[in-house]
Amino acid sequence: MRPSLIQLSRQASSIMAPIPVALCGKNPNMASSFVQTMGPDYEVVHVWHDTSTARQELPALLRGESVRPRTGLGTNMQSETARAPKAVVVGAGFARSDVDIMRDCEGGDNIPWLYPQIVPGLLSSMSPKDFMQSVVDRASAAMEKNGLVEGKEVEVKKGEVWGF
Repeated sequence: MRPSLIQLSRQASSIMAPIPVALCGKNPNMASSFVQTMGPDYEVVHVWHDTSTARQELPALLRGESVRPRTGLGTNMQSETARAPKAVVVGAGFARSDVDIMRDCEGGDNIPWLYPQIVPGLLSSMSPKDFMQSVVDRASAAMEKNGLVEGKEVEVKKGEVWGF
C-alpha cells in the first residue's frame, strides 16, 4: 500500500522539525527579538529572565512536564504539550557564574549551554536588528559546530559551556 500525500507531508514535517532550545535573557525586548529571529533549524521553546526561574522550570521540562514559561515567551506558551530544550542559550546580561548556578539543577548538566564571547564594539556598530541577527547566527553556528543538529544526539561533557 502506497503512503498518501498527507502521510508523506506529516513524515516530512516531523523529520524537519526545528530543534527546541531555551533562552536565558535578562532584557525582555532582546529576548523577544531573539525568539523572533531564531530559526528555521532551531526554535526557542522557553525563555527565562532570571536564574531562579530557570532553576525551577528547567528540571520540570526535562522530566517531560508541561510548563508554561513565566515570561510568556517561547513556543511552549502556545502549545498543548511543552517541549524540553536540547540546549540553553544564555545572554550576555548574565555572568558566567550564573550559568554554573543554572546548570546546577536537576538535569542541567545533561544538555549543552551556550554563553556569548563578548565582541567589543559589536553592538555600537550595528542596528538592533542586525545585532540580534549576528547573535542568532553565532549561536546557531556554535550548535551546528558542536553537532547539535536534527537527528544527532550530542554528548555533553560535565561543566562544558559552548562559546558563541
